[in-house]
Amino acid sequence: MEKIKDFDFELNLEFEGNKNPSEAFIQLAKLYEKLIVFDKHIAYNISVDSKVEYDLVDIEFGSIKTKIKQIFINIPDDVLKDVLNPSAWFGHLLVYVKHRLLKSIENNELTSKKDLDKITNDINLNIKKLAPKNLMILEVNNYYVLNTINDITTQTKKLKKDEAFSFKSKKGIAKIDNRNFVDMPKILKEMGDETFQQERVEILKIKTMDLLSDNTYWKLIREGKTVDVKILDADWLEKYHNRQFIIQPNDNLKLQLKIIYTTSHNFDKPKITYEALKVIEIIPPKETEEDEQTNLFLNT
Repeated sequence: MEKIKDFDFELNLEFEGNKNPSEAFIQLAKLYEKLIVFDKHIAYNISVDSKVEYDLVDIEFGSIKTKIKQIFINIPDDVLKDVLNPSAWFGHLLVYVKHRLLKSIENNELTSKKDLDKITNDINLNIKKLAPKNLMILEVNNYYVLNTINDITTQTKKLKKDEAFSFKSKKGIAKIDNRNFVDMPKILKEMGDETFQQERVEILKIKTMDLLSDNTYWKLIREGKTVDVKILDADWLEKYHNRQFIIQPNDNLKLQLKIIYTTSHNFDKPKITYEALKVIEIIPPKETEEDEQTNLFLNT
């Protein structure tokens, strides 16, 4: 078995007696999906080119214990500058974030908007503390933290009595079960009709094009998901409709992107919309994109 590094973790499904193995592995897989989506969001906020994956390195049975190694891929040079061990600080950061989220669920901390503010602030303060000083990082916001905690507690509701997920790392153990929950309607009501905006330059892949349409909403791929982006760059749109440049399938658009988070008592969860304030450049897909990815664990 490969030795687990200090910044890797275990995710376990604890139960008494016997359990259907298919059900057990599906439950673990669904929780892993929620955790890695949040990890990828943190990585994306640090650098749009960064990626994170999990590698299963060991399984123990009785209860099901899975030992995981975090893999960091394609972190660009400007992120690595002046960092002696980039995988270590990034790994410690993601372990802390997962532990903080799951511990807040275990302790049923999230009962109000004030509680949500504290959890989000704790995460952002530790990101700033652990990340290299040269990085410009997009903060995690209340909306994403709330959605993630709600997604995780949706999975814990499916657990039976005497079943629990436990997350074990150097930060300690967090254990969650079907008694943990978040009152989303109450918190969204406290948040009221709010809008929070962030801006950054991002490179998004084009999913679909319609040369004949005047529709300013384009389907682009962000964080692996298709999103509708409203293009507000009138000059660029005019040139596009006048065929002054050619766009091919899978081309990328470098954009000045505005991300708008909106809460309302009419929504079941916060709503996210996207606007491209300026189209900076059209970038062809990399022919050897996969070959250029670097596994940062190879030399650590």
